[in-house]
Amino acid sequence: MPTYDFRCAQCGHKFTVLVSISDKDKVTCPNCAGKKVEQLFTGCAVRTGGGGGCDMPTTGGGFGGG
Repeated sequence: MPTYDFRCAQCGHKFTVLVSISDKDKVTCPNCAGKKVEQLFTGCAVRTGGGGGCDMPTTGGGFGGG
């Protein structure tokens, strides 16, 4: 099951929830129990093969080896 980042529109609390994609619309704020939450889109790490490390973006574009 994936994790999603949310921000509550009522109190501004940011939180992460482990929830199925079909239940994302049922998420409530753990801080104030508000039902008006918006999903935040955050970056992710991407493995591009080999090495066992994780390639991350480098300054000036492109990817560093890992």
